[in-house]
Amino acid sequence: MSRFKKNNSKNKYIKYSRAILVIVLLLIRFIIYDNAINKPLINSNTSIKIEKGDTYYSLSDKLDIKSIILKVYLKLNPPKTDLKAWVYQMQAWDNLINIISNLQKEASSSDSNLTLLEWRNIYDIDSYLSNKWLIKTGDFITKTSSVDSGLINKYPFLKWAISLEWFLYPDTYSIEETNFNLDTFIDRLLNNFKTRVYDKILFSFGNKEILDIINLSSIVEKEERDPLQKAIVAWILKKRLEENWYLWADATVCYPHKATREICTPSFVVNHIYEKNSYNTRTLLWLPLSPICNPSLETIEATINIKVTPYYYYLHDTTWEIHYATTNLEHERNKALYLK
Repeated sequence: MSRFKKNNSKNKYIKYSRAILVIVLLLIRFIIYDNAINKPLINSNTSIKIEKGDTYYSLSDKLDIKSIILKVYLKLNPPKTDLKAWVYQMQAWDNLINIISNLQKEASSSDSNLTLLEWRNIYDIDSYLSNKWLIKTGDFITKTSSVDSGLINKYPFLKWAISLEWFLYPDTYSIEETNFNLDTFIDRLLNNFKTRVYDKILFSFGNKEILDIINLSSIVEKEERDPLQKAIVAWILKKRLEENWYLWADATVCYPHKATREICTPSFVVNHIYEKNSYNTRTLLWLPLSPICNPSLETIEATINIKVTPYYYYLHDTTWEIHYATTNLEHERNKALYLK
């Protein structure tokens, strides 16, 4: 009888131990989960671009959170609305709870999207914003033609820049038209550059080297549309610089005239092609004084990761297909063949 009681006590001890272990494990998992959904996922004011077809479950690709945590949260807190394609503004230190909540809010009737394309410079952007009645003509140019010391303190990569032309990142931005603030908008462009470009691929370069990279990238952006060809064009231009050639990039001709894309036509280029100034690379033996547009991440990466070829020359035919040449004789032959 005493032996039975002893075994029974042992079984109860094992059951209690297992129960305690399960409780401890559940508690640990709860703490991990609770910390995961409450920790800040964004360290600065930024935007999240939701594409058509995205779901709440695909947010793990856009946020620093494990997919299993996201799945559990959505299972316990099912969203009341479907995820809609839009550019949503997020505040610094937002956690998963706040982000999911913000993504369920309807865009107000005064909200709209602004898309700044890669080839745009400050003159194009000024025209774009003024045509939408968001600013007075010239306001954006005035604000971005110099670099405020306060911005340098916030964005150290601006230290040697003479304007903000280099860092106004091309992207889609949601704005509230009835409450549009130009200073805030410019700060968003700079912060997007920091997040999308500087923090990812430029942080290891010196400030002056960054300026050269962006400067050359801006020319590549204007000179070549095909993503597959940009690294080759970047190599040709870089090789010309290294061998003390003129760049001969006609895309640089228009910038000193503060010309928008609509003004910078082929006939405009022909009329100004041999002017001497600090931008025209037909007559200037180096990079322009500053970039001629704001390049995309794709183009900046192509400029850094050049594709080495034997070519020194390139031209585009009337369908914008590019044709390369190694010698000037081959280049002249391409001119005769493709520029009729």
